[in-house]
Amino acid sequence: MRQHTYRWMSGLAMACLLVPQVRAVSIQFDYTYDTGFFADAERRALLEQAGSYYLGFSDTLSAITPQSGDGWSVWFNNPSNLGSGLVRQQNLSVAADTLTVFVGGSAMGSGVLGYAMSGLLDSVTGSGAFVDAVYTRGQANATGVSATDYGWWGGAISFNSDANWYWGETADGLDGAHNDFLTTAIHELAHLFGYGSADSWFNQIEDGLFTGEASVASYGTWVPVGGGGAHWAEGVMSTVDGMVQETLMDPSTPAGVRQLLTDLDYAGLQDIGWEVSAVPVPPALWLFGSGLAALAWPGASRRRTAVERASKRQVAL
Repeated sequence: MRQHTYRWMSGLAMACLLVPQVRAVSIQFDYTYDTGFFADAERRALLEQAGSYYLGFSDTLSAITPQSGDGWSVWFNNPSNLGSGLVRQQNLSVAADTLTVFVGGSAMGSGVLGYAMSGLLDSVTGSGAFVDAVYTRGQANATGVSATDYGWWGGAISFNSDANWYWGETADGLDGAHNDFLTTAIHELAHLFGYGSADSWFNQIEDGLFTGEASVASYGTWVPVGGGGAHWAEGVMSTVDGMVQETLMDPSTPAGVRQLLTDLDYAGLQDIGWEVSAVPVPPALWLFGSGLAALAWPGASRRRTAVERASKRQVAL
């Protein structure tokens, strides 16, 4: 795969707000590698709030459940210590319609806010159905130069522990001395959903322009891309609830600003292959019925993300 960075949120030409009683696609945050960055429950709650902006996705993803004779392993950077090299997850089980996302905080200095990694597959063996679940989650035509869809197990996100974060649920107290954590978390999650990592994303780029049908309908013409092809070009504009905003999925985010997924950001996800059918719930309601799971918790700047993919995926940005 390739590498990336970011934040996100908004609505894709959807008029009404829904609080779905059942969410088809969910995110399971795993704190196995966290060494204290998410020790505060409020921080974990804000991360889950970021995940709630994907509640309108209704795709069907096969479970990855190794049985006798099945096996797989994936490598990714330790999200709590990027300089320590790769860590390995072996025979990880991932529930149906779910992405597993390992998270942590790591020192990165200035200039980078987050790093998202979709992982490097080491080995996959077993039945045809199991191998397919690992590589594509049961999505048809999800890999290769003609891919039109996308399915992946999840990935890992590291947040810059050196950044001066704003941890508010609303943007009321956000100022120019702080970077908005919610913005960055939403952006990084979008990379794990395929921005700059899915074959179906890159297959629709021609001469620096994105040609996906939904995106063109939203933007009015082919959309300029930047950041190594992993993002919309800097300064590409769209709307959030009818208000003009720079796209969340361009290469940078200024301090003191909360940016949400725009209509164009959602259109790009639709072109990647996701079934985007409803806008996210408003912040005050995000927890109601969200069903987000948090597992195994032990113990102006730009947005960045890295998505790794090798042997199928390896990305970073």
